[in-house]
Amino acid sequence: MVAKKFAVQVSLLIIVNLIVKLVWIFFIERKIQLLVGFENYGLYYSIFNFTLILGFINDPGLTNYLIRFLASKNENSFQIANLFSLKILLSISYLLLTLLFSFISGYSNFQLIFILIGYQILWSFLIYLRGFLKGYQFLNAEVFFSILDKFLLIITLVPLFYLNKNINWTINLYALSQLIAVLISIILCYWILIRHKINLFFNISFKLNFSVLKPLMPFAIFAFLVLAYNKIDVVLLQKLLPNGSLATGNYAAAYRFLDASNMLPILFASLFYPVVSKNIIEKKHIGNFIKPGLSFLIAISLIVCFGSWFYRENLMSLFYGAKSSKELANIFGFLMFSAPLIVIYYVYSTVLTANNNLKILNIISAIGLVFNILLNIILIPNYGALGTAITSFFTFLLIGLTEIYFYYRYFKQQNHLKIWLKVLLFGFLLMLLGNFVSYLNIAWIMEFSAFVVIAIIIALVLKLFDYKVLKGILNVNG
Repeated sequence: MVAKKFAVQVSLLIIVNLIVKLVWIFFIERKIQLLVGFENYGLYYSIFNFTLILGFINDPGLTNYLIRFLASKNENSFQIANLFSLKILLSISYLLLTLLFSFISGYSNFQLIFILIGYQILWSFLIYLRGFLKGYQFLNAEVFFSILDKFLLIITLVPLFYLNKNINWTINLYALSQLIAVLISIILCYWILIRHKINLFFNISFKLNFSVLKPLMPFAIFAFLVLAYNKIDVVLLQKLLPNGSLATGNYAAAYRFLDASNMLPILFASLFYPVVSKNIIEKKHIGNFIKPGLSFLIAISLIVCFGSWFYRENLMSLFYGAKSSKELANIFGFLMFSAPLIVIYYVYSTVLTANNNLKILNIISAIGLVFNILLNIILIPNYGALGTAITSFFTFLLIGLTEIYFYYRYFKQQNHLKIWLKVLLFGFLLMLLGNFVSYLNIAWIMEFSAFVVIAIIIALVLKLFDYKVLKGILNVNG
């Protein structure tokens, strides 16, 4: 009964986050970019990702350590106080180092930099406070605080966007509103903890015990490397071109859709990890469990990427109006081909993490980061943001194929050859389908709808969609 309740809570947490994030991406971020302009948003996007990459300094896994510590029913107040003291020291280190690297990197909008550094520090503290909610199993409160900051901004900004035309929106004002929303969330979260008689400020000691950081370092390095090869491209794009902020704005406008499409594999990985971990520990066969989820997610992502490619100009015009361009459409269309590769990454990295192959994952990620930087340096000067989209595709291809190789190496008898043959056939049929429906000579939205419906039918015929995936995802006990 407890496990079932946990499964429902986790599912609710992810679904609520899914809905709020979709609203955030398409009704807040998109609207802000249109209001402040692509160039200003591009500068914000570059600095935001720059401060995000360095976030591993701010929290190298302390929150996860805290959750495990509390879940063990250990009431050692000194240890909790030591963690909080470490948290303060790490945040100060993050502040100073990020300011230093910002100066070295040549960023000149110091007001925006200060706001975004402050946002990252406050966000990290909010995650830390939510660690107490998770550790003490206050799951309803965790669901609430997982969306509160964005929900506050949605209910505040949407009316202002459409009812008050007199506000002079700037990117600094937008960043400041994010910081304030997180600060309000922190205050309310701390108030909830106090009501439950949980005080994290007691017995603060500056005789710090750094030994807790040692076992966290492999995970911190992995988190940093993954974040770096995902986000370093926009920093390079903004720095390597004369019109870097505008190019980054175009890339951000296109990447928004890839970000939205990633939410389904993220949901899957979140629920999949505890199941596969348990099965590996119990030495059970995991191949048949992976298959339905893999085929389902790959099929969805292929429909998304081919649909995006064939209707790239129409979709960009629909969402960005006069700000759309052929260049933006091509960036978007090519970028979306990374969607199936990201599915592969989430599925196989989850399995390898559960199998405790963190050293291999760190090596793969380090190679991916170096490859990403070098290819960006080569392609960005010649192809701009399109070069970054191409780099993203090949980086995920390299990492995905390498992770598949190591999966087969560690799980020799659990291959998915049949699925990959179906996937190749499905991709070929989608390419033919996209070219065929373009000859129907009807409104593009009707063509697009026909493409999606027929693609789903083909996936069902090929048995890439399997009802077992839903059962497997929701059955957290495996």
